[in-house]
Amino acid sequence: MRNAIHKLAMKLGNNPRVALIKMIQGGLIFVFGVLMLMVADRVVVESLAQEIIAIFGLILAGCGVLWTLIGYLSMSVLRIYHMIKKKD
Repeated sequence: MRNAIHKLAMKLGNNPRVALIKMIQGGLIFVFGVLMLMVADRVVVESLAQEIIAIFGLILAGCGVLWTLIGYLSMSVLRIYHMIKKKD
């Protein structure tokens, strides 16, 4: 288990360009999810469709936050871990 986590950390922390792209993609997904929530609240008439759009927007925003978190951790924490372990 520890070896698998180590390999994953080395893989994710190895390429900061990919990490930045993941971070930007996650931010855009989050913004799109929040926009869906705003549309469901202000444009769609109160109905089951409004609730479905709102739930989908909430799920999309949550996925965007997780994707951004993966990108951020790859850029910072895992990059530092990669540099420390590479010298060993």
